[in-house]
Amino acid sequence: MKSRIGILIGLAVVFAVHLVCEDGLVGQERGQKRPLRHDAAATVKLIAVRVLGPDGRPIHGLRQDDFALYEDGQTKKITEFEVHMITEAGMAIAPVLPPSGEAGGRAAGAAARKLFFFLDQQVSDREGKDKAKTAALHFLDTQVRPGDQVAVFGWYAMSGFYIREYLTADLDRIRRAINSVTEAPPSPGEPVGGGGGDSVDEGIPESLSAKNAAESIAMKNAAVSSVPSGAGGGGSVVMAPGTSAYQRLDFVLRLAEIAEIFKTIPGTKSLVLFTARDIGSEAERIGRLFGAAGTAVFAVNTQDWKMGPFGTKFKYIWNDHSLKDLSAASGGKYFADINDAAGISREVQDLTGNYYILGYYVQDSWEGKYHKIRVEVKRPEARVLVQDGFADSKPFDRFSDFEKDIQLLDLLWSDEPALSSAPLALDTLVVAAAKTMEGCFLTKWDVGTKTGPPAVPVQVFALLRDPAGTALISRKWDVDLSAYDGRTVWAYFTNSLAVGPHDMRLVIRDKKTGISFVGRARFDSGAPAEQGIVLFSPLLFEDGPGVSFLKLPTGRLEARKDKPAAAGLSIQDLYRLIPKEGLPVVGEVSPGTKHLLAVIPFEIRPHVAEDTPILSVEAKLVSSPDGRETPLEAEIREHMTYQGSPDILAVDLAFAEMITGAYILEITIEDMGTDRRSTVRKALTIRS
Repeated sequence: MKSRIGILIGLAVVFAVHLVCEDGLVGQERGQKRPLRHDAAATVKLIAVRVLGPDGRPIHGLRQDDFALYEDGQTKKITEFEVHMITEAGMAIAPVLPPSGEAGGRAAGAAARKLFFFLDQQVSDREGKDKAKTAALHFLDTQVRPGDQVAVFGWYAMSGFYIREYLTADLDRIRRAINSVTEAPPSPGEPVGGGGGDSVDEGIPESLSAKNAAESIAMKNAAVSSVPSGAGGGGSVVMAPGTSAYQRLDFVLRLAEIAEIFKTIPGTKSLVLFTARDIGSEAERIGRLFGAAGTAVFAVNTQDWKMGPFGTKFKYIWNDHSLKDLSAASGGKYFADINDAAGISREVQDLTGNYYILGYYVQDSWEGKYHKIRVEVKRPEARVLVQDGFADSKPFDRFSDFEKDIQLLDLLWSDEPALSSAPLALDTLVVAAAKTMEGCFLTKWDVGTKTGPPAVPVQVFALLRDPAGTALISRKWDVDLSAYDGRTVWAYFTNSLAVGPHDMRLVIRDKKTGISFVGRARFDSGAPAEQGIVLFSPLLFEDGPGVSFLKLPTGRLEARKDKPAAAGLSIQDLYRLIPKEGLPVVGEVSPGTKHLLAVIPFEIRPHVAEDTPILSVEAKLVSSPDGRETPLEAEIREHMTYQGSPDILAVDLAFAEMITGAYILEITIEDMGTDRRSTVRKALTIRS
């Protein structure tokens, strides 16, 4: 399995994170309890099947009794059957005729169509790259339907494989990813960004780290970093490519690895490959690998030769190109004319928007056994494209390093992880510190409880991305929670932030069982106003005993053991008026709470040293569902100034017992002497 790891350097494997949705590689949970899912474990297995005629077009009108399904050579009874057709409103389940003498089953829900845009930035010229983006955006704007999931990845000239956005239905994110495929400047080959705290790793799983680059020639150019040097995030190593011949071979090896990983992604998958690359004699073999993974490749040649119909290049581009062999072998189609964006979109839409879902009962061995699947159709001229197998579940301690990495990256990158996990409370706090914006990421761990991480050694992973999908922070810590059994831990780390939207993921994973907890947050570290009162993120406390915070170390790892890593700012540095008593609020307020303390850093701009502001405060809760407003009693308890740092306010908030639900807390501060005022908002939930 190690020979595949080259493709994974620098989190490049994120497109494979749905390894276990249908394929059973689920982390072992307490008492071997596994979630009941309609497509995993010991219930119903769902298989997406595309059926093509001799002309390469989808065959319509097939019934359940037209199919025969085999697992490991044994006939299986098809109990579920659906016909999926693309419509303007999204993927629809078409009415079907039941098989002879049977009522005909229906599977639960439509499987999402998964589209992968692959933009090869190395061999395409400037015009070809621009036209590839135009064609991808045209498909996105005219053909993608509700429920579709889209991903964007490809190949850079300097740093090899990249991932811009993983499967998501958020088309704005996909659009930004397509428009943001310019390669980041490579570093001289040194690791960039922050380190892994208690880990000697640079923030990525061990089997993905740059130290494995020597294990295989396929790994030599795999290390990727989207983080410019000095950006403060974690990352791997950026390497310049070798000769063009080597780079081409490198690309082919990675395509083969991608095809193997695609076998683990459930549902109907399509790879739209924008490239002018000649795959050579390997094209047909690579195409067959994608076909075996149930993935059709639609290759679009980005080289526009502008030659007449009798020119040599015309024959090469239109009839004899290796991309045509690759597409045909996979069950997809080759498009020679990059200028025909509308025609390409229509064809891909038709070829990817029609398929069948077959379901049958499976018995999970819980031993990780691999099962081969074969589907036949009562049409001698038909070609069937289906995933060639799946694996049973197995305990986490029997996972390979590769499988553990896939599980982790599913948790870190997926909008809807296929893996079983529990939610983790996460609060993102943004505060000005000196001349930078600082992010403080605070989490609450109820150790050893039913809802919290176990009191055992765990790994903690953090991934922060910008809107283009660039990894700004990638960190890993090893933490032993054995001493915290039955206690609540408020853990955090800090890092400087650039201005703009961010997507934060934090994962805790039990090293032995794979039990996982995931915290997610999207926030915007917008540029503070140049004038007026500037309020930063409030840190809330409810009544309770005093607590100690667990700081996860940050800062760049140093090569010398006698030179410690930078400690980074602490939460006390950012919120200096932290009370001696009180429980930090991370997302949820405890039932019956009637008092909160808000610690708020703020600045008055422009700052005049001799000015002493006269401040007043107002506060209210706004119900998220209906906008109903509830005024709160608000009083400034303390106001402290600090040389070279923001002022800090401690504000008491009192309210009658509230109905459980989701709210927005709004706190408004006004300078009575100048009538300047500003409002800060924070989402919170009142628990039942």
